[in-house]
Amino acid sequence: MFHMHSVAGRVFIGIGVGFIVGVAVMLSLPMFGFPLVSMFGFGTLLMFMLMGIVIGFMGLFNRHPLFNFRMPWWIRGLMVGFVFTLMYVLLSYGSLVVVMQSSLVSWMGLTSPFWALLDGICIGLLMSGLETKFAGEGPQLPIT
Repeated sequence: MFHMHSVAGRVFIGIGVGFIVGVAVMLSLPMFGFPLVSMFGFGTLLMFMLMGIVIGFMGLFNRHPLFNFRMPWWIRGLMVGFVFTLMYVLLSYGSLVVVMQSSLVSWMGLTSPFWALLDGICIGLLMSGLETKFAGEGPQLPIT
């Protein structure tokens, strides 16, 4: 897809994956009693797109700038996915309680909204893996 690795390519892939995941979540909201177009849905869409952008820009760092430990793609995706989803759960706790208590989810025994952290980690890993595979990583990446 990209012949030259770049930061712009990483960000483009992150926005694309975030958009696809966010739209999928928005389309599933009517099954949980939310309207298709709602602030909760748009917030979810924006959160996933911003998560892709941040993971894309974090691909410039092979080492942590402050603590100087190695950061492969899976550590970046795991950390950003966890932090973004934790923020999402804390800010939209009431809406996520409704989702988790619905019959579509509650039969699995997952009643706490904090189970969504696992989803965020998996999506962060997917974003980081795709960005690294198709657009490269490291401080030598060109901007465009």
